[in-house]
Amino acid sequence: MVAGRRLAGLDGGGGVLTWIVARAAGFTAYGLLTCSVVLGLALGLRWRSPRWPRFATTELHRFVTLLTLVFLGLHVLLIALDGYMRFRLVELLVPLASHYRPLWTGLGVVAAWLAVAVWASTWLQRLIGYRTWRRFHFATFLVYAAATVHGLEAGSDGHTPWALALYATSALTVTGLATFRLAGGRPAAPRPMERHAS
Repeated sequence: MVAGRRLAGLDGGGGVLTWIVARAAGFTAYGLLTCSVVLGLALGLRWRSPRWPRFATTELHRFVTLLTLVFLGLHVLLIALDGYMRFRLVELLVPLASHYRPLWTGLGVVAAWLAVAVWASTWLQRLIGYRTWRRFHFATFLVYAAATVHGLEAGSDGHTPWALALYATSALTVTGLATFRLAGGRPAAPRPMERHAS
């Protein structure tokens, strides 16, 4: 197992810190992704406190989404710098090009690119229209699903009890809210000031 070998010092004594921080960045990105999806579903369900206006919740959602991308970028950068796994740049940018668990690593690459595309679509909303943006925004669920499977199968901690508990809690929360959202009818038409929310 990669984790055991690294901690045993079999990587020549270097890169352990990079590997640990890369893992931490990955789990942080996943936690933020979960929060972003939950906030998006809460917006669709119009769940908010009267003391917390919708635009504030929308801005929080946008901020958490951006923060997710920041930690995702950090995760990829640190993996690129890791001297033990020795990923080439193409392996981190092209799905299925990795020498390490290509399918599961590839899902992570797809999730990353799709997450960037969904985020970028927010800034193109005036050009593509609200309806098109909204339909494309459902790709967030593909990002979430791919990221979950990536973490479970490509991560060195994916099958540890605490990681399984994290993924299970996240999946149950997102699935429950999504099911409730789908059963709750059509969303209200967006107000003009809300059309640029991500």
